Amino acid sequence: GQAGLAGLSLAAAFISDNDERDNRLEDRANMNPLHLVLTDGHPKCVSNNTVCAEMMKQASNSLKIDTSLLLWDSSPSGAEACRQLNRLLTNNPVESVEDGQYQLCLASDCVHFQEFHDGLLLTIARALVVNGVALLCQPRRGTSLDNFRTLVNELNASGNGKPLFEVLLFDDFYPKVTEMHSSLMNTKQIQSTNTTFLQRYDPNWHRPLLLALKKVSLYDETFHGDIARRHLQLRTK
Repeated sequence: GQAGLAGLSLAAAFISDNDERDNRLEDRANMNPLHLVLTDGHPKCVSNNTVCAEMMKQASNSLKIDTSLLLWDSSPSGAEACRQLNRLLTNNPVESVEDGQYQLCLASDCVHFQEFHDGLLLTIARALVVNGVALLCQPRRGTSLDNFRTLVNELNASGNGKPLFEVLLFDDFYPKVTEMHSSLMNTKQIQSTNTTFLQRYDPNWHRPLLLALKKVSLYDETFHGDIARRHLQLRTK
């Protein structure tokens, strides 16, 4: 949070891969430059992202990074903000962009803001190109992750046989994370009388899970937007 670390790590991996291709001109000729867009809903975080982006751009000429203020907003204002975000990836800044342009969206620890679940999911749907993937990493945090998945499932079930997303949830997505979780759980059993330690690690709050959403059909602002907003209204009553 506050520095666009996930996106910048992806950019660093891209730069490293490019360095390995320096002597393979046929590979470099077939590669498209990476265009990374870092977003946040807080102006100070956007300022942080901008500083980090400028530092990263100095490391490679094949990397383009933009930063933008973006709120998770299910309303028409949110839809227009996403159109502006999609235009960053087109050559024409005034071109009408009605579907997503991004191949990959990364979100870290975002679904616990349950009052914005509709805005978050619609922002992802508006931004992704068909067959694009969103990766959301977060702990379960009580009912927050399950409630977000319920919203995704409702959008999928309402699509007349055409789901908007393919959905996968991974609890074992990186060996180091799994090893640390197992080690902490074993230590908890050994030191079960140490209440201070028990308070430090709770898988419900601390173990990261990876939710993957692959967009498999076109997003309809009126149809999907109405379903998401209605779902959240009914949930909060």
